[in-house]
Amino acid sequence: MDSNQKLVHSEEVKDEIMLVEFKLGKEFFGIPVTNVNEILMPSPVISIPRSHAYMEGITDIRGEVLPVIHLATFLSITEEIQQEQDRFIVTEFNDKRVIFHVSGVEQIISVKQIEQPTELNNRIQYVTGIVRNKDRMILMLDFEGILNEMNR
Repeated sequence: MDSNQKLVHSEEVKDEIMLVEFKLGKEFFGIPVTNVNEILMPSPVISIPRSHAYMEGITDIRGEVLPVIHLATFLSITEEIQQEQDRFIVTEFNDKRVIFHVSGVEQIISVKQIEQPTELNNRIQYVTGIVRNKDRMILMLDFEGILNEMNR
């Protein structure tokens, strides 16, 4: 087997999982609906001096100041310069709210089967599963792992 190939095994999900499908560059990703509070048009962001490149800054959402993470930058994904489709996904993980800036939100999908990667390299270390939806693959990300990495 080529070292670039990934081994996957498919797993039936007990209950259907609802995912918000979104884009980063040309790639498709998913986040569980249960972790999404809302999806917004991008609003003005105040930069934080001396922060990581992926830390876009902070913004005010109805009186609550939230951090804005540019997810493509964190994952080293090249984006097309097409900002009219950009969205803020307001999420909540472990009682912490954070905004992920993405290239666009596609749809909400129902998932019954997830393929589990069994061999990962550093480039996809935050991928927890792969969902096939029609003609494309959607990568499920480990958002808690991403947030833990940011807090180191």
